[in-house]
Amino acid sequence: MVLHPAIQPTLCVIGYPVAGNAMQFAFERSLQEAGLDWKFVSFNVQPDSFDEAVRGVKALGLAGVAIASPFETQASGHAEQFTTGSAADLWIDFLQPLRGTWVGSNQLGRAVYQLTCEAVPDLNQVWILGTGPQARGIAAYFTAHSQPCTLVSSAVLQPTVAAGAPASDAEESVAEAESEPLVTSAVLIRADSDDGTPCPIEQLEIEACHNVGCCVELSLDPATRLPSVGQAASVSAVDVLVQRFANGFQDWTGLPSHPSTLREAVEEYFEL
Repeated sequence: MVLHPAIQPTLCVIGYPVAGNAMQFAFERSLQEAGLDWKFVSFNVQPDSFDEAVRGVKALGLAGVAIASPFETQASGHAEQFTTGSAADLWIDFLQPLRGTWVGSNQLGRAVYQLTCEAVPDLNQVWILGTGPQARGIAAYFTAHSQPCTLVSSAVLQPTVAAGAPASDAEESVAEAESEPLVTSAVLIRADSDDGTPCPIEQLEIEACHNVGCCVELSLDPATRLPSVGQAASVSAVDVLVQRFANGFQDWTGLPSHPSTLREAVEEYFEL
């Protein structure tokens, strides 16, 4: 989007409730550090007003819109193109105008994908614990980037669906998954249940962390996190947030962010 030089570029996040979202706090730090005279605002939007709110911020010419809970699965209808190449993306959490076209991106999936590929370069198995919106959004991103994954509802021994597989292959994929032990080239991602809450973990999930190359945790609650055990690398919820914010900052501004600044802001905001 090309703005008149006298107009201050504005970014926003839309959520309900939006209180407790660290994005404005972290982005204001990064914008200041980059010397950008941009503004970031947070909008608390009632669920039945979401579509109207997005149309409004688009009409006002904002430079970017972050979509927060519970709207990430409702935003695809407001994008004309998708960075993942899929018009049916199950999770859109960033919107950006590019050359007159609003582009939707799955920054959650992108961040988890980047961090897991960095932790496990020879990645060949992805297990996502949970079948909720986050889980399916991450699975959609991995699948769009040629990395099949399996959603599991309870422990890694009970696959429910092989994400990205044709419907005719679903039963075969699940059967194969049941017989394959976890290995160090595998990743276990703890996402959410159908109701959007963190997927419960039991002893089998804890034991599984001994047999994978990387465990990814999306919950900030220290009482419910997957343990860091054995030889598995660990990707925390803070790591994922920082990567999401860093990617979004660069996409929106065209400038690289400083992850250390974002991490400091996130940890300060959540008092970690």
